[in-house]
Amino acid sequence: MAIRREGQWLTAERSAHCAYEVAPGRFRITLWPGVRVSARAAVAGLTIAELSARWGRGLWFDTPNTRMAWRMIELQAQTLGLDALDAVLRCQAGEVPADAAALGVRA
Repeated sequence: MAIRREGQWLTAERSAHCAYEVAPGRFRITLWPGVRVSARAAVAGLTIAELSARWGRGLWFDTPNTRMAWRMIELQAQTLGLDALDAVLRCQAGEVPADAAALGVRA
C-alpha cells in the first residue's frame, strides 16, 4: 500500500481514489467529495480505498483474515469520520468525480 503526495494531490497506488488539497492542510477526497477533511483523514480515506481495492469482493466473506482487514478499515474510518461499511461501499462503488470541478477546484 502506497499513498503518495504529488503537488496538491494525494494518490493511492491500487485505487482510482485521490484527494486534492483545497487549502493548506484541508483536502477533498473522491470517496467523500462534499466534505473537506484534514490531511490525516485524507490519508485514512485513501488507506481504506487501498484496502478495499486490494481485498475486492473478498471483503464480503467471513474469514479470520477478512475480520482483521475490517478491523483495520474500522480504525481508518474512525479517523476519517465515516462508518467502516459506508467508507468501503463508497470505495467499491467507484464514486470518482469526472472532473476537478466536482472536487471544488477552480482554475
